[in-house]
Amino acid sequence: MRIAFLPLTLLLVHHGDVLGQDSFLKIDAEETTHLGIRTIVPEHVSAIPLAEAPGRVVLPPAKEFAVSAFQSGIITHVDVPLGVKVAKGQILAEINSVTLLESERALVEANATFGVADSRLRRDNMLLAEGVISKLRWQETQSDFERSQAALRAAEQTLISSGITQAEVAALKSGHQIGGIYRLVSPVDGVVLDRTAVVGQRVEALSPLFRIGKLDEIWLEVDVPQERLKEVGINDRIEIEAPKAGARIIEIGQNVDPRSQSALVRALVDRGADQLRPGMHVSVLMMHKSTDRGFKVPVSAVFSFEGKSYVFVQNSVGYEAREVAIAGEETYSTVLHEGLQEGEAVVVQGVAALKAAWLGMSGGG
Repeated sequence: MRIAFLPLTLLLVHHGDVLGQDSFLKIDAEETTHLGIRTIVPEHVSAIPLAEAPGRVVLPPAKEFAVSAFQSGIITHVDVPLGVKVAKGQILAEINSVTLLESERALVEANATFGVADSRLRRDNMLLAEGVISKLRWQETQSDFERSQAALRAAEQTLISSGITQAEVAALKSGHQIGGIYRLVSPVDGVVLDRTAVVGQRVEALSPLFRIGKLDEIWLEVDVPQERLKEVGINDRIEIEAPKAGARIIEIGQNVDPRSQSALVRALVDRGADQLRPGMHVSVLMMHKSTDRGFKVPVSAVFSFEGKSYVFVQNSVGYEAREVAIAGEETYSTVLHEGLQEGEAVVVQGVAALKAAWLGMSGGG
């Protein structure tokens, strides 16, 4: 029997007296084009969406570095603003320190004393060899030399621990003018995450002035409700829609926050890390690995009728309304784990017209 519908000619074939799972619509190529029907072969997936949750982008503790003042003093110059990239060894700030000035003066004096002691020892080595002086006299000179050498090394170490480089120490020993200014430099290639240094500020030794983050590894932290923890596993995926990124779960917290009744789940970002910044808050989708065969289809492909979910599957004569089971939902797609077979094409455009025809020709509402 030929039935007119929305100026199209459709034939409903069914086995049973209600909307059956064997029902299909026979539509030719011309009618398919007129309806604007478009199909795709669904993507096979091995992970099922669990739930959306808020997440935070953080750095692992081992990737954060504090840069502190070595000596008390006044900040005379700040070279970098907050949030910029810095290279290892790049100058962050300069500090004028009276304490450092005294340490530099001590080095110069210790170096001069050592020079005199060294000259005396070389002279007495010659005199002892010629028998001009006694060995006791030579031993006294040797002892003075060793004391001055130890004092010089101590003065050098004091300056090096104050942030002065070996090259700067050598310059002071060769007669370079003392100045009492030292520079704070970045310990790694990274980004300035925090900066408390302000020009004119007086700081004490060990005061933290910068926090540098190395961005070669980024984590996500997600608070997962305790009732969902049993569904989360190590190496499960976490997906971020905006910006596009993905992560792999590496740690599941062993304690539950008594206030929120949630546990902290950490994931290593392994896709799209360049789109993320420490401190960002993002919406994430928890994914669970599954051994069931699942297929991902656009949300538009799935429709409901009498509490059940269906998709239209293309066959040799037209389109079949196939009941399916939904495993999980994402923002723009749905994961199905029952009802489809590998390689079957599913309607993703023109679903509303096919549904109307399917219901109308079967006497459905």
